[in-house]
Amino acid sequence: LSLVSVVDKISRAFKQGEVTISVLLDFQKIFDTVQHKILLSKLLRYKIAAPLIV
Repeated sequence: LSLVSVVDKISRAFKQGEVTISVLLDFQKIFDTVQHKILLSKLLRYKIAAPLIV
């Protein structure tokens, strides 16, 4: 999602009185130090959807 889209969704939810939770992760260091095959196999084992990890 683009930043504009995320901000729009959060403000819409806020106006409707909904709770919004966001988790932001920085994976740069992970990809610098972990072997990609091992990381991908673990993500797939935990049922992380393939489009999210490609």
